[in-house]
Amino acid sequence: EKQSLEYIEQFPIDLDEDEGVSPIEEVRVTVSSNDDPSLPYNTFRMWFLGLLFTAIIAFVNQFFYLRQTQISIGYSVVALVSLPLGHMMAKCLPTRQFRIPFVPFTRYGFSFTLNPGPFSIKEHILIGTMAACNANTAYAVDIVILQKLFYGDEQPFVAGLLLVLTTQVTGFAMAGAIRRFLVRPADMVWPSTLVTASLFRSLHASSTGSSSSDLENAGRTSRMKYFLLVTLGSFICYWFPGYIFPTIGVISWICWINPNNAVLAQLTGSQGLGIGTIALDWSAVSYNLQPLVTPWFAQLNIMLGFIFLTYILVPWAYYTNLWDSKKYPILSANSFQQNGSIYNVSAVLDGNGFLNEEAYKIYGPLRISGFFALTYGVGFAALTATIVHTLLYHGKEIVQRWKSAASGREDVHSRLMSAYPEVPDWWYGLLFIVMVTLSFITTVKYEYMPWWALILALFMAAIFVIP
Repeated sequence: EKQSLEYIEQFPIDLDEDEGVSPIEEVRVTVSSNDDPSLPYNTFRMWFLGLLFTAIIAFVNQFFYLRQTQISIGYSVVALVSLPLGHMMAKCLPTRQFRIPFVPFTRYGFSFTLNPGPFSIKEHILIGTMAACNANTAYAVDIVILQKLFYGDEQPFVAGLLLVLTTQVTGFAMAGAIRRFLVRPADMVWPSTLVTASLFRSLHASSTGSSSSDLENAGRTSRMKYFLLVTLGSFICYWFPGYIFPTIGVISWICWINPNNAVLAQLTGSQGLGIGTIALDWSAVSYNLQPLVTPWFAQLNIMLGFIFLTYILVPWAYYTNLWDSKKYPILSANSFQQNGSIYNVSAVLDGNGFLNEEAYKIYGPLRISGFFALTYGVGFAALTATIVHTLLYHGKEIVQRWKSAASGREDVHSRLMSAYPEVPDWWYGLLFIVMVTLSFITTVKYEYMPWWALILALFMAAIFVIP
């Protein structure tokens, strides 16, 4: 606690004591409560670098999405690479003013400059935000890939484009509509966003008034120096599990006790349940979540659920032969026949890719492993549990936020952002209408699913967007 107070003193807050600070200590320490509205942000540099890195990160992450251990480029890489490029553009681009005389919805035209001055932290954050919005791969791409690989049905390019575009942008429209519930309240803390804020403050410490030299003079390592050391260490360490010695990426050391024991291999092997397995590859450690960002209580919750499902329920189902589990691998997401062989899906489809009921009766029903069945069951149970938990623990808060959305007390950072024009709600509403219309066109024309299934999907998304 003493160190936290000393750290806060390094970055003083100049606003009112009651309303000028965040009630969350982690936010007070990490996010600045000062803002300079005069800093440039809507600049040519921001748009050029933002669009450039958005295209690069979207392509690279989608390309490596199909890798067994997925590799992705995060916002931190974009933040590091875009910073020197931004400073270089600030030194090299001309400062001349350009004027466009006739621009719609403007009275006197539009004027701009390629170089409004030093590269600001706001430009940098917007570049990282643009790239981060496209860092996650589109889940709808799975549909296009699976149809081609497993069903031999290659959809037209326009169909795949509309499918991915509508599913992604519809989510953005929904998120914008509920930002008063998940963004503006002071208690809505997103741990990954705190890491992002800390990163950008470290990179711009000298320009934002944060004194890194004071920390060094006090015998403590500055944030920038510490960040660069960790980055260099991570770069060097990755070469060993990635290329030099890939075997140490996942070490199933318990299997060494008796390599010929099938049960031991099923329980402790890297292709089995992996009990006691040690992973020295960071991409394997952080495959499902970011351990350095996710709060401890959330990690503990996930860990206990994983242990109960994978280390208790799955072995129990397999070794008691529940649902004929022993006919199939203990850990598999494949589809099988009743005799344990791989299910040939094309054998039960007609020429148009639809189910042939007569062929299905002859070929037999589809089977899945006990692990896959339990995973699906727990997933469906989690949906109901999410709604119940939200209603019990956050129901009153949601109602109060809805009633006081227009005049309720907001976080200090939300009030600071009131100096900038707010995106109107009707923009998100119009975007949602356009995307839903395109979704219906895509669904009906290319026969992805019945029109009523799309309505059901939108209804379920609307229910779960806040929980």
